[in-house]
Amino acid sequence: MSNFLCITFGPSGDVARNGWFNRKQRFDDVNDAKQCGRRQLSQPGTFGYVVIEEGEDWWEVVDELGAPAHAVSISCNRLGTFKVEPASVLQIVA
Repeated sequence: MSNFLCITFGPSGDVARNGWFNRKQRFDDVNDAKQCGRRQLSQPGTFGYVVIEEGEDWWEVVDELGAPAHAVSISCNRLGTFKVEPASVLQIVA
């Protein structure tokens, strides 16, 4: 059975966390998760949200709004902890 995770993200003064905050909330229904993300967009400092569907051993982004997709990186470690952060920037070294 799937569950849905809504992560809203924006700037934070905590440099140890890449300068971004992640507010996470779980839902049983995808529409509730999307609604939560849309409501949080009205909070000052919120750049956007992402809704992730989680299965037993997989995950998939089912909705996102806010920062352009190429501007954020979504990752999950082996413990199932998700993180949304600024995407890495390609640097050309001459």
